[in-house]
Amino acid sequence: RFPNADHSLPYLMFVSEEDFEKLPASTVPEMQRSNLAPVILQLKALGIDNVLRFSFLSPPPAQTMVQALELLYALGGLDQYGRLTDPMGVRMAEFPLTPMFAKMLLESGNFGCSKEIVTIAAMMQIQNIFVVPPNQKKVAAREHRKFAVAEGDHLTMLNVYEAFIKHQKSSQWCQEHFLNYKGLLRAMTVREQLRRLMNKFKVPRTSSEGDPDVILRCIVSGFFANAARIHHSGSYRTLRDDLELHIHPNSVLYGEKPPKWVVFNEVVQTSKYYMRDVTAVESSWLVELAPHFYKQAKHGSLASKRSRVL
Repeated sequence: RFPNADHSLPYLMFVSEEDFEKLPASTVPEMQRSNLAPVILQLKALGIDNVLRFSFLSPPPAQTMVQALELLYALGGLDQYGRLTDPMGVRMAEFPLTPMFAKMLLESGNFGCSKEIVTIAAMMQIQNIFVVPPNQKKVAAREHRKFAVAEGDHLTMLNVYEAFIKHQKSSQWCQEHFLNYKGLLRAMTVREQLRRLMNKFKVPRTSSEGDPDVILRCIVSGFFANAARIHHSGSYRTLRDDLELHIHPNSVLYGEKPPKWVVFNEVVQTSKYYMRDVTAVESSWLVELAPHFYKQAKHGSLASKRSRVL
């Protein structure tokens, strides 16, 4: 966006004829390329049950709608008739986060790690916690590795936040470790907002007491649909759609020995499809925590079931 000042100057951008021919005729509306689960959950909360006939400004593809309904059903937010469940669906709709995050937060008390999960959820809402100055890339990378754990990005962000609190929320400490001070302060604010909602829904305040598996299993309870396994090519494949994915370069798992199974927060597309916020998991957790979504094949491999909303 250009500034609104009178003295601002417009900029002309030029592309070659060859590149111009490759451009799409128009930008695909966000409604047609986004995950619709949050939108549908809010529509259901507003009492709009027949979302398939809702007058969207840019109608999304039917398949995208069906996938969103399947996801909400699998998360327990909708019943078999596509109606908002109470209390799970009603509570999920109150969180200012995606349904996956909401489910993870609401289940965290049962897993015994609500203290850690609310921190992770808050940190995942902040972009660029790690600061990488162009002229200090190696030094910054060395400092960032001090927080990294083999399990992946979620526990790494937990480590960053807890270290920030331990060091009295010091801006100087953040500068020394190449961390986004304002971003961490914002994470504190988001965390408090989420904690108040969890208190409202009487989610027990519990701590994992240093057990990482408890936290990882809780993450899987919300993000089981975003699971991928390593492919012989070195990339990953989703179980549902066999989509080829790669670990994002900003992930602490990038360049490391790739885990066999991972879950991720989202996919971004540039030259490839990249998973952001990636964590290593056990395949057995997927079957255990989402038996309605996954099944163990006879030969021991994992396959997906097709959830259905009538």
